[in-house]
Amino acid sequence: HRTPLFSQDSMVARSVKTGGFSRLYQFKEMVMNLIPDTPGSTPSYWCTWGAQNYDVDEMNDSSWENAVSNLSELTVFEDPGWATHFFRTASRDLFILFDVGWDVSKHVTIKRPTWQLGSLELAEDRFPSLSGSPVERLRGLNDLAKRAGWRGAALWVAAQAVGEGKEGHRLDSNELEAYWRERARWCHAAGIEYWKVDLGVHSADASYRRMVTRVAREEAPRLLVEHAVNLEPFNDVPSTRDTSGQNQGRFHVWKGGRFLEQAVALLTFCDVLRTYDVSNQLANASTLDRVVQILLAAQKTEGAGLLNCEDTLYLGAALGCALGVMRHPRWREVKGKDYDTSLSRKRIDEVTRAVRWQRLAPAFGVREAEVALDEDILSDSWHFGEGETWDRSAVGKEIVQGAPARVTRGLPLPEVIPDAEGVRPYVVASSHPNGATAIATLPRTSTERGIYTPLANISVVVKEATAPIGVFGHYQTLTLRLSEPLGERRVWGQDLASNEAQDITGQVTVNGATVTLSGTLIREVGLAAARSGDFSEPGLLVAIRP
Repeated sequence: HRTPLFSQDSMVARSVKTGGFSRLYQFKEMVMNLIPDTPGSTPSYWCTWGAQNYDVDEMNDSSWENAVSNLSELTVFEDPGWATHFFRTASRDLFILFDVGWDVSKHVTIKRPTWQLGSLELAEDRFPSLSGSPVERLRGLNDLAKRAGWRGAALWVAAQAVGEGKEGHRLDSNELEAYWRERARWCHAAGIEYWKVDLGVHSADASYRRMVTRVAREEAPRLLVEHAVNLEPFNDVPSTRDTSGQNQGRFHVWKGGRFLEQAVALLTFCDVLRTYDVSNQLANASTLDRVVQILLAAQKTEGAGLLNCEDTLYLGAALGCALGVMRHPRWREVKGKDYDTSLSRKRIDEVTRAVRWQRLAPAFGVREAEVALDEDILSDSWHFGEGETWDRSAVGKEIVQGAPARVTRGLPLPEVIPDAEGVRPYVVASSHPNGATAIATLPRTSTERGIYTPLANISVVVKEATAPIGVFGHYQTLTLRLSEPLGERRVWGQDLASNEAQDITGQVTVNGATVTLSGTLIREVGLAAARSGDFSEPGLLVAIRP
């Protein structure tokens, strides 16, 4: 039995005020809101790391220390108040993830090797209002996050015990297990529900990561553990810290396929696998190729976890991935530097649209739908200038990244007719296990044209017309191919950032079992609630109702 995705509770009544009078008329206007008010179940988060870097002039290894110093109770909750001012329309659906520095005294300078990390004891001098035992401090942090309107506090966790790596020091396996059992108990008692396990002396050790996950499940059943392969930002491109790249620009061949093998191995036991950091300019190509190759390889394993595709939000919404939001509106613009070429700092509404869609279609496990991918590979490129990336080895070079032109989960590949110049966007789509359909066009990148979305004519199969349909990005036209004629039913559209749907039946083209939306209509409806100055791409919910 499937729970209805649209219910009578979505019909909300509101009183109407008119003119300059404050009195309420004695009638009510019915407003159709197709988005549930209840926060979603997807374990997505907003990560503080991007904001920790906002006032750093250089993004490189030395700026890492400066970014760590920016994390405190003052910056998060008071001035400028990241937790209290960012993402007010999305925060209930998101954990706020405290990244590197939350468990280290502000008087400690963190240098590599980073043996000071991994205590999981909230630094009292960074969060002075929170005192007491480790459990009491963690509970206080979680309570602060919830009072600020977030789902709760999530924690960046070093892949080591504190002190490991100093002069070669290591704990043995029994000591490590006891260490993490204690910290899992702390988090269980404090109500912490998410760990992001990242860098550390054991970061490349899958058996260590498996142990941490097992201990967390035994001691803290509600605690989700995220793992990752610690990758450089460009697939199969040589970098300062990893010279193994062969400049093929594809994930599955990187290091002879070993990075892909490592990722799939982690999926056999982890709750969430993060696809890891990418560049701002080539994020779509780099992340899409990682996502599709991992999904494809995972079909042959016993893994059941989720993928987290970080800040490629519409990719995640359309392919059923959890989100690791990194963008934020307080980006410091430094003359001669352009770390944010895609202007993600001005595309904040996309966060709201993506997480509200996942109230209707939560992220789903890597083996819950078959994967299809295009044989055609699209290549994106960017010539990196000074101040455009933290990876110094890329400066002065043109980097190329490739990914399949079309990717689907649980659907046949959409039909795509390129724009007038023969250029296609990346197109990703899925049929959710609950029946919902989602589709997104993702921008392209080239050194010559910048970041842009070709306007293509696209046609996609909709298996269940009565279930929600999520549409993201720009189109020339989008045709929904239903399983039966539309008949007398109505077509509704709603900006996923709004609380009001509109009847768009008269604005679509119906031909039997096909419903076509123009790109103009998608922009008008999908940006209806756009905030002033926001550059987000459209994101709308389409519903077919009696």
